[in-house]
Amino acid sequence: MQVYRGLDVSIQLSRPVAAVGSFDGVHLGHCQILRYLVAYAREHSMQSLVVTFDPHPQQLLRPESDFFAINSLERNLELIGAQGVDATVVIPFTEEFSKLSYTEFVKRYLIDGLHVGALVMGPNHAMGHNRAGSHDLLKQLCAQYGIEVVEIPELTLREVGVHSSKIRRAIREGDAARASEWLGYPYIIDKEKNNG
Repeated sequence: MQVYRGLDVSIQLSRPVAAVGSFDGVHLGHCQILRYLVAYAREHSMQSLVVTFDPHPQQLLRPESDFFAINSLERNLELIGAQGVDATVVIPFTEEFSKLSYTEFVKRYLIDGLHVGALVMGPNHAMGHNRAGSHDLLKQLCAQYGIEVVEIPELTLREVGVHSSKIRRAIREGDAARASEWLGYPYIIDKEKNNG
């Protein structure tokens, strides 16, 4: 998998299909999206692209909270690559970037910067300042540029949706077994790091 850091580098992709998100932990729900991303790319003779951020947006936007990253960026990139994704772009998440509207983000980064041809996303995904870009609004915006938006259903285990926030809660509570089940791989709890 090719990894590009920022959009100031030469990115050799031609109208890829993209998934955008933090992908922290690269849990089973993320993997379902990534598998569909790769399958869609193959079916349509496109390249598969993940667009992610460093640091995690919550680390910048809520520094006073007990938020913590499940994995390092490098570990998340390894897990994304293991799903067969062609390339990942890591966008530096800054205060200035956090103020971009979803329309600015889509136009500047996805269309002008990466020439994205399709977007794959989960049902609860939103983009832009204050998460204003809902699935429906993104679909309307992307339609203006000929970009298909494909929604992937939420992954549930025993009728519970798999989310990074739930995995963090399990880690905080010391429940490595539950965290590992949702992640899809063994998680070792670092009690000193995750005692908040």
